[in-house]
Amino acid sequence: MSKSGEVYEVFARQRRKEPLQHVGTVVAPNDDLAATFARSIYNEEPWVEMRVTARRNLIPAIELKGEMPL
Repeated sequence: MSKSGEVYEVFARQRRKEPLQHVGTVVAPNDDLAATFARSIYNEEPWVEMRVTARRNLIPAIELKGEMPL
């Protein structure tokens, strides 16, 4: 985690039957602010659901080897 917080991944869907899609990231000091930032930043669509998770909580199914590009 940096001084400004940690990276959170944001997922959302526009209709109930659609899968969640990755819509972006936010940097926040805690989960509550991450959700608040996500709602504020990614409000361009009429989402029916939005989920936020800390990047560190993602479980790799296939992982890149070596240095990751920014």
